[in-house]
Amino acid sequence: VTNSTNDSDELVVQLFRPAYGFHTHCYALTNPAANRLLSELPVTGPIDVWLADNQWFGMNVYCASVANEGWKNTGRNLVHQDRSKQNQSDITQSGRT
Repeated sequence: VTNSTNDSDELVVQLFRPAYGFHTHCYALTNPAANRLLSELPVTGPIDVWLADNQWFGMNVYCASVANEGWKNTGRNLVHQDRSKQNQSDITQSGRT
């Protein structure tokens, strides 16, 4: 993965299985996983908490972070949410409804 601010910097991405998930910023789903989640609607509460509280409905789940960065080198967020622009989105944040 390449850092978008400096194409010469290579990022090392660390994958791990979460024990619990909250404050997530992005998801990548396969079609079968999307169909499974659709069958579990409605979502109650913030989606990240709903998924974790339901043990991700038995699906294989992985988290990604930038390795060897962040707090005590435990990993930095791979995706960042710019909260200063939250009122400029047409997508309602589930934790705010």
